[in-house]
Amino acid sequence: MFEKSLQDLVKGIRAHKRDPAAFVSTAIAECKKELKNVDPFVKAQAVRKLTYLQMLGYDVSWASFAIVETMSQPRFAHKRIGYLAACQCFCETTDVVLLTTNLLKKEFQSTSQYEVGLAVNCLANIVTRDLGRDLLQDCTLLMAHSKPYVRKKATSAMFKLFVRYPQGLRLTFDKLKARLDDAEPAVASCAVNVVCELANKNPNNYLSMAPQFFRLLTTSSNNWMLIKVVKLMGALVPREPRLARKLLEPLATIVQNTAAKSLQYECIHTLTLALPYTKKADGSDSRNAPGVVRLCADHLRQFVDDPDQNLKYLGLVGFVELMKSHPRAVVEHRELVLLCLSDDDVTIRTRALELLTGMVTRKTLEDLVLKLLAHVRQADGAYRDELVSRIILVCSRDKYAYLSDFVWYLNVLVQLARLRGAQKHGALLASQLVDITMRVRPVRAFAARDALRLLLDDKLEVGQGLAAVGDVLAAAAWIAGEFASHLLEEEDESDDESDDEEDALPAFPSEQPRVTLVDVLTRPGTTRLPARVQAVYLQNTLKVITVLSSEDSDELSPALQLLSERLDVFLRSGHVEVQERATALKSLLTTLGAWSNAQQCRNSSAALRATVSERMVPVNPKAQARVPKPQGLDLSKPFSETTLTAFLEQPDPATKPCSFGEADETFDAGFDDDDAFAETGGFYDIKGSDDESSEGEKKKKKKKKSDD
Repeated sequence: MFEKSLQDLVKGIRAHKRDPAAFVSTAIAECKKELKNVDPFVKAQAVRKLTYLQMLGYDVSWASFAIVETMSQPRFAHKRIGYLAACQCFCETTDVVLLTTNLLKKEFQSTSQYEVGLAVNCLANIVTRDLGRDLLQDCTLLMAHSKPYVRKKATSAMFKLFVRYPQGLRLTFDKLKARLDDAEPAVASCAVNVVCELANKNPNNYLSMAPQFFRLLTTSSNNWMLIKVVKLMGALVPREPRLARKLLEPLATIVQNTAAKSLQYECIHTLTLALPYTKKADGSDSRNAPGVVRLCADHLRQFVDDPDQNLKYLGLVGFVELMKSHPRAVVEHRELVLLCLSDDDVTIRTRALELLTGMVTRKTLEDLVLKLLAHVRQADGAYRDELVSRIILVCSRDKYAYLSDFVWYLNVLVQLARLRGAQKHGALLASQLVDITMRVRPVRAFAARDALRLLLDDKLEVGQGLAAVGDVLAAAAWIAGEFASHLLEEEDESDDESDDEEDALPAFPSEQPRVTLVDVLTRPGTTRLPARVQAVYLQNTLKVITVLSSEDSDELSPALQLLSERLDVFLRSGHVEVQERATALKSLLTTLGAWSNAQQCRNSSAALRATVSERMVPVNPKAQARVPKPQGLDLSKPFSETTLTAFLEQPDPATKPCSFGEADETFDAGFDDDDAFAETGGFYDIKGSDDESSEGEKKKKKKKKSDD
């Protein structure tokens, strides 16, 4: 009479927000006393409170048997409390689950449909492998119950039984399939849901049911069931391509007639999946395919135009799928997609960017890239990185198939390299700069001049991110050094100037550009760059000196003077690679007598040219695979059979076995010199211990016993 109710428990917990542990402990102790009470009302009230505590994270597994007792009460109100607690608290490791088998069997025979539905719902939540095996037949019989309410519950619960007891699917699938033709739409909808969930794992098993689903597609008016059927048909189309043509007309009818956006989108999505399979043997589209494509494109445009962000996103996703089979139908909506790049939602901008990369043609490439560049300057974070990678992708796709002006593309790469925050793609930008310069000869002069201007840009070496910028600077140094002879060629720079004077590249040095190049490659600030970049700088300094030595130019003397004054910094570098490059450069020039003598350097120009005379050409990554193997060459055969045999027969170096104690004494005493240590082989074969014999002694004992 004076027991606390669930409302009192909730109020008490809220009143002890700062430290509810003490109050909860007291409440649990009270519940334990109430569970021992013979009054079913008191026991049910205690189970209600424990269920609430379990939802808050407290362990109530100790009350499992009391929950089963409450489930078996004759009163429906008490029974409902027990079943709810079982659904909430029981799991696979709960021992008393097995005690519910007979209880559930009994409930399945009840004359009250609500008691049966309560038991079926509980079974779906607590089912284990053993429980599923024992109650599979009972649940299957309930699918043919006279009450639609029970049939609906039993049909839905079959999926959980199949998950826990997979063998039951083969035994009862025919009964499940019969529910698709149930006169009650709710029961048929439940059967469709179960089959769709099963088909997600292996659609091939359900191809034979395509006629039944097609009939439901054309006769049902339940939108939620139609969504499931449409999804399932979309999964079956790749397995049975002939189904694609049959789906076009009914799906198009639904798209035109339904007002439900969810169903409309699922139909459009399935149509985009089916359209690639509707082509005839000669590659032409089927008779009604163009009309369906136009219908999908128009409705997807309405999705994108909708102010609802969710519908806009779905419209862009639908356009991406439609582009895979009919890109021309999507290109017509390019301006609409471009507007989505200015949307506040980054997911919409990313989808629009993905869509735009598939709309590129030779005519629209430059215009599209310029618009994307404008967005790059305003974007930040991951979206900026995605923009940069997409720009490079559309320009380099299919070996630059859409690119007609390589000078323009080089200018784009230079702009991207100088953008703050875009240096994350430094390696990609560097590879593109080098690849274009090597492949396209007419742009080498322009590339060399822009590479020098990049090296002169002090902004690239300011702040963090030098490791990422280093890739671009290394590529610029290589281009300027490799094609230093092109630096004197006149180029039209009218298209290269930026509208913003502050953002423009440094001016190209009109006088002695090669001396300026040596200056920028060897200036002391270079030591802040990564070691690999410094090594590239020194290597290309030698190339510039080589070019100047082969010309009658007044730039050689000042270049050698700069090099002799600044090389000492690199000779004392803390990086081995930089030291080696600097030492090799000085030794080479000193050996040839060209270290500080311009005339002697010109006399040695032939020797200098030999170091860099090999022409650099682009190599296909698959070039080695195309080299024909000479006749008679067996790659698995050793070069010398006798050498291999002698090597294999050579015994392993003998090692001196010793115990741990001997090893400690030896190492404590030390060795007189390195030769003494070398005589031991540099290591010990430490096996055994002080009171154990060595491995060699064990072998001798075994051999002696066998001889005896």
